[in-house]
Amino acid sequence: MATSRKENRSPASRKILLLGIAVIVGILVYSGLWWGAAGAVEKKLVEILGGDNPAAIEAECSDMKVGGFPFRLGVTCTKLAVDDHFHGLSATFGALRSVAQVYAPGRVLWELDGPAEVRSSLGFSLALQWTKLRSSLSAGLSGLDRSSIEAKDLHSLLTAKIDGETVAAKAPHAEAHVRRSEDDLDLAILVKDAVLSLRDRPSLLPPLSASVDMTLVGKAKYLDLEGDRGEGLYGSDGEIRQFVADMGEGRMLTLSGPVSVGTDGMLSGKLHVEVEGIKAWLETLRRAFPDERETIDNAANVLGALFSGSDKGSATLTVTDGVVSLGIFPIAVLPPI
Repeated sequence: MATSRKENRSPASRKILLLGIAVIVGILVYSGLWWGAAGAVEKKLVEILGGDNPAAIEAECSDMKVGGFPFRLGVTCTKLAVDDHFHGLSATFGALRSVAQVYAPGRVLWELDGPAEVRSSLGFSLALQWTKLRSSLSAGLSGLDRSSIEAKDLHSLLTAKIDGETVAAKAPHAEAHVRRSEDDLDLAILVKDAVLSLRDRPSLLPPLSASVDMTLVGKAKYLDLEGDRGEGLYGSDGEIRQFVADMGEGRMLTLSGPVSVGTDGMLSGKLHVEVEGIKAWLETLRRAFPDERETIDNAANVLGALFSGSDKGSATLTVTDGVVSLGIFPIAVLPPI
């Protein structure tokens, strides 16, 4: 009887043994593939950070480590430094943490610590700090498809090296989203309760919440780091689907329409504008920009005549090489971007 029971158990035992061996082999194979992928990622990153990328940007990821085994693949470094020699820009940041699931390697999540400093050969520096900055990006067979970034408690200080003049800005929340639309680039930006001021002076304007949703024609190449080698937005076209600026107390501005930037940086376009709280807007702008009072008063007279004294209305603004006109009346001149 004992021999019979032993024989009956043998096939089941062998199956369990074979299953155990298969599991172990599978784990070893998976581990080998993961570590192979991690090594390939690290090697590729070293090449990219060394300048082997379309924009020829160099970067340093201090103490770089590739980890996340077994189900994730991520890169960390204690400090990130970036140099764009062509545009004369350099920047330093705090620690970087990024991760992607092994079953979805095209979707990457990353976080970046502050503080950050950006320096330009044009004569300015920008200091940045935040409590949280996180981002995600999605890539497909054709390259980067979309990317989003979100910052909490963002503080910035722009300093001109020549005269030491500074402009400070802060916002409790800011986010930006970009998406490929064939050859075009869709862009959406949101800022809540932003405050702008000169150092040691009161804020220029009340807190501003603003958002823009627009398309830049032919600029999807930015997602592939195929820079214009200095061209930037010059000579480009776009469509503002909606821009909204809200300063509270009934002050609301909305505009939409096609825009273009000339090779000289001058803006042109035809924009549909809706304004609410016109009187409050004018008083706010007069206080913030006393040197521009004549221009503001001229705009107020035109708006008063156009809207028959109403505190809100809509109109079409025409911008031609930086000259802003309301109907046949020029009301402002915009500097080149």
